[in-house]
Amino acid sequence: MRHLVRIFRTFIAVYVFEKVLFRNKIRELYLVLSGHIYFQTLAAAVRLGVFDIINSRKRITKDELAGLLKIEEKPCRILLLGLTSLNLLKKKGEFYYNSKLAEISFVSSSPKCINNIVNWQNFINYKAMPYFYESILQNTNVGLKEFPGNGTTLYERLASHPELEQVFQLAMEDISRQANQQLLENLDLSNTKFAVDIGGGAGENIMKLVKANEHLKGGVFDSPSVAALARDNFKNHGLSTRLTAYEGNCFHDPLPKGPDCFILCHFLTIWSLEKNYKLIQNVYNTLPDGGKLVIFNMMQNNNETGPMSASMGSPYFLTLATGEGMLYTWNEYLQLIRKAGFSKIKVSKLPMHHGLLVAEKT
Repeated sequence: MRHLVRIFRTFIAVYVFEKVLFRNKIRELYLVLSGHIYFQTLAAAVRLGVFDIINSRKRITKDELAGLLKIEEKPCRILLLGLTSLNLLKKKGEFYYNSKLAEISFVSSSPKCINNIVNWQNFINYKAMPYFYESILQNTNVGLKEFPGNGTTLYERLASHPELEQVFQLAMEDISRQANQQLLENLDLSNTKFAVDIGGGAGENIMKLVKANEHLKGGVFDSPSVAALARDNFKNHGLSTRLTAYEGNCFHDPLPKGPDCFILCHFLTIWSLEKNYKLIQNVYNTLPDGGKLVIFNMMQNNNETGPMSASMGSPYFLTLATGEGMLYTWNEYLQLIRKAGFSKIKVSKLPMHHGLLVAEKT
């Protein structure tokens, strides 16, 4: 009898587990099939300032929110339905509250707010991603046709769209801000005098590093329009005497002379392995003995099965950014570094699927 009871209990446990698991899988399928709808629900809420409004009032009714947004009751109801089903809002009685996730991620005063990243996805990436199929077939960034202008990459084309370039740079600054605390905590620059961030954008990373290392000078090396943004940023933060913005193309123009450290943050994912090798080789040849190459990036697992951040980011690089890049594996980066001539390499696995590789020229 006890044997039968144990079998029955095991059967019930397996049945409940499979039922719950299957329900979760169905929810995942809904999110995949209707991802465009759910993302636009989030994007609309960010643009309307829904999370900030609720944060300022702590709780709100549907009618109160509709009044503040100056929209009709039905669209407000549809928006709130989507946000609650996504667990971004909670509802008790007639009142709506921000979830903890919304407080952290979508309230503009939060240090971990990603609203600028949502806007980047909405105004730039979403226009291009319908061309993912064609990009797979042609192995190039077909989605770039959504952004008229000169050049074969998104970064070149954005120079013809100042408003979108601003959207892009704000998102890149937020991505850097979210991740560069890890860089600060794990990168030792005590013996470095001058560091240049290649593709450093408006300078978020290098400013953080210079502020944390009082002896350090540095700069960014980027396209002319982006370098101009960096100069303004350095000036606004009172760092013009310690930071320089160099203009150029890192694959065609000489790298700045003098730095004993070159940094590549979230940059090598943009380009092909062939171009990355060319750049790393150029860094090696430019550095003095004892100089450092720093690579900080999200990493793909060596077995090429994930993580999700790699699978989410890689289609963007193929379909829009350049048509060349993706998130590469740890081993691929290590092979490039060694091939370029570096032999002394420190590898650090960090949170948020990030990795830090520091190679010294000996």
